[in-house]
Amino acid sequence: MPKIPAPRAKRTGTQTVDRSFQLLREVAARNARGTTLPELAETLGLNRTTVHRMLQCLVRNGAVRHDTSSRRFALGPLAIELSIAARPQLDLRTLFAEPVSRVAEQTGDTTFLILRSGNDAVCIDRRLGSYPIKTVVVEVGTRRPLGIGAGSLAILSALPETEMERIVRENARGLTSYNKSPDKLLRNAKTARKGGYATGPVHGVDGAIALGVPIFDAHAVPVAGLSVAAITTRMTGSRQIALLKILRNEARQMTELLRDTNIIDRG
Repeated sequence: MPKIPAPRAKRTGTQTVDRSFQLLREVAARNARGTTLPELAETLGLNRTTVHRMLQCLVRNGAVRHDTSSRRFALGPLAIELSIAARPQLDLRTLFAEPVSRVAEQTGDTTFLILRSGNDAVCIDRRLGSYPIKTVVVEVGTRRPLGIGAGSLAILSALPETEMERIVRENARGLTSYNKSPDKLLRNAKTARKGGYATGPVHGVDGAIALGVPIFDAHAVPVAGLSVAAITTRMTGSRQIALLKILRNEARQMTELLRDTNIIDRG
């Protein structure tokens, strides 16, 4: 009696998903120095055309980044965002508790810690300074489109220009609630990029100004923002210079803290 061949497994969308995760794991394993398309194809046993197509999709979605000069691939900003989101926000809030408190103590003004979450930004900590007139802009847990608020704008301004433009375009509808057009927000972000910090009037609070700087991870990706808000009369030119010095110093220390912990995967 002839042997009946076993039915071939149907190719489904799950196979592509499985391969994508295998590809991400291999990229992560070689993240310190990066990896190439031929290396990945050989390791996974797939043809280069298939791997190239998968990599293009992962790059478009930010899970993988491509260095065009070295032609190597490494984990992208989405992978870093997911690693942060996988842990309770309390982890990052606890890690940065002392720096945020120091800013509030040194400046006497309200200090905010803002975390990027996809196309949005979330306030995960707020400390009140000693100055009697408080500038309470947002509550902890408030989520707004990326770019709204000094700390959030500082994050947006430090992103690659193509990513910045994509985020602003995708957030266009939500920006109207903050009297912002995409074009205006992009101009604000590019101005902040030139100076290395964000500043401007506080939305919803008359007579207040905020300053913000980005916080980078070990891969130079902006993942959070540190900002201070105060009444306009306190924000003289010379005082803003002094505040920026404090903010930048603490932001540098926060970056060092990220490098010394496993909250963000360093590969």
